[in-house]
Amino acid sequence: MLTRLLLGLAALAVTALPTAAQAAGPAVAYSTANLNMRAGPGTNYPVITTVPRGGGVTVFGCTADFSWCDAAFANAKGWVSGRYLSYGGNGLYYGQPIPNAGINLGVPRYHRNYPIYAGPPVVVQPVRPYPYRPYYAPGYPRRY
Repeated sequence: MLTRLLLGLAALAVTALPTAAQAAGPAVAYSTANLNMRAGPGTNYPVITTVPRGGGVTVFGCTADFSWCDAAFANAKGWVSGRYLSYGGNGLYYGQPIPNAGINLGVPRYHRNYPIYAGPPVVVQPVRPYPYRPYYAPGYPRRY
């Protein structure tokens, strides 16, 4: 009877672990390569900044398959590829790729309605209607 009670408590504890981990908050990770941070979850979105190899990021959530993660680095917030992130917190999953460890860490998953961030400012150069040519007054000697 005592064995059944202990097994029942152990099973309850194991099923409660993922929900307790979800309440833990954002996960800490580091990049395993120079990683482009983009405005949205995909390579078709503009690059906001580049996270250097070994750079620490805070992961707020990921797509359902953990292929893209909503993260913050320095003063930028955007999306990075999950396959180049490893868990940087303490515990059993330290150093594990986020796609493998994310479900056990309780990283929230987005199934739709992904947040899209503003891309970097676009610098527009003025376009001259014709090439620049200096003006020489009549009778003024031209120097070439």
